[in-house]
Amino acid sequence: MANPSYGSSSQSSRTTSASSEAADSYESMKGDIGNLTESVRKLASEQMGSAVEGAQEQVKQKLGAMETTIRKNPTQAALIAAGIGFVVGLVMIR
Repeated sequence: MANPSYGSSSQSSRTTSASSEAADSYESMKGDIGNLTESVRKLASEQMGSAVEGAQEQVKQKLGAMETTIRKNPTQAALIAAGIGFVVGLVMIR
């Protein structure tokens, strides 16, 4: 008859080796995911930074155009501002 304990030490060493490889793979994947996360964070930060700069530039252009229009038509601008103030006042009273 076959001895059931025969070969158990080689199975044990294979199991230990497999679990060690799995742990190493896990740690390697964990490090790779950490690196990938950092790369994505940097890329998003750079892209958001350029998007914010673009939006700021557009706002500056619009404010410049509005200032020019107000300087060309000061009476019209004052009447529009008074009208907006009147409407805001009516809304706040309610």
